[in-house]
Amino acid sequence: MNKIRCESVADGLRASEALAIFRDYQGRKHYLRVERDFLSQEGGNTYLQVGVVHVDQRTKLVLIELPHEAETGANRLWVKQEQLDEPVEAFA
Repeated sequence: MNKIRCESVADGLRASEALAIFRDYQGRKHYLRVERDFLSQEGGNTYLQVGVVHVDQRTKLVLIELPHEAETGANRLWVKQEQLDEPVEAFA
């Protein structure tokens, strides 16, 4: 599992909840309401755990799967490699 760097994190409806905010490769913002336990802090950044589905060899973009549907309706997003906590090798 990889993690995507959140642009920001806002308070959720309850103290145990947070709103993770991040962008796709085109710069569109996506909002995902999660339990705070889904988020981790590393080096001054907040990360959300996601699944890696595919790496495009030509563009080097990464298709990720979110833990559940974002408020934009997206379940999967294309993101840039540098948004992830570590590089992803292309699948064979």
